[in-house]
Amino acid sequence: MNSAQVRSKARAAMLRREDEVEEEEIQGGEINLVPYLDIVTNLMLFLLASITSGYILGQINTTLPDHSTASTKPAVDPAQKPDEQPLQLMVSITKNRMILWSVSGLEGTLDAPKATAGLMPPVKASDPPVFDYQKINQALIEIATRRWEGKLRPMDTYEILLQADGDIPYETVVAAMDNMRRPIPADGGALPTLTMPKFERKDGKDEPTEPYDSKKHLLFVDVLFAKPSFD
Repeated sequence: MNSAQVRSKARAAMLRREDEVEEEEIQGGEINLVPYLDIVTNLMLFLLASITSGYILGQINTTLPDHSTASTKPAVDPAQKPDEQPLQLMVSITKNRMILWSVSGLEGTLDAPKATAGLMPPVKASDPPVFDYQKINQALIEIATRRWEGKLRPMDTYEILLQADGDIPYETVVAAMDNMRRPIPADGGALPTLTMPKFERKDGKDEPTEPYDSKKHLLFVDVLFAKPSFD
């Protein structure tokens, strides 16, 4: 018996066995769920990929304020303590600069930002735009340290807005978000392990129970996307 005959008999035996298994499943009232599981698995992976990309690149359609003039005063409630005022911090990215300012005017304005980061020279012509992120990161560290170091920092103070020009690449947006969420060592060393302070749920609201420590706690982790409105 040659090899061709052996392969032919093996295929015939496999077909007979498949027919027997199928007949047993029909008689036993069992359904072969493997094809259905494959479909469900592929569908779940597709949905997860869609949700993830939507979360990263999604935008919240908010209306940004017009450029304020010198005579315009920020909307600040004088009855509130300075540490309790909503800062409404904003990081705006255009083609040639990145700025940190606040809608409230408590930490810079659009016309006079808290910090400005210019473009860095690219290593390759094809590299995405890279800004001097350290200037923004250090300014955010200074704000968080000055306002909440050693104090109970409310949950809503971890919110910050990010708006980017439509031509800004994804890699640049991610790098900006990294520098908004946590302190980055200026020397380029290893990133420290940082966490959120402890919170306790009271009356449907998360209340801080641990003082803020800039050396072990995160900066502004709740990054929201705002609709760009550049002139």
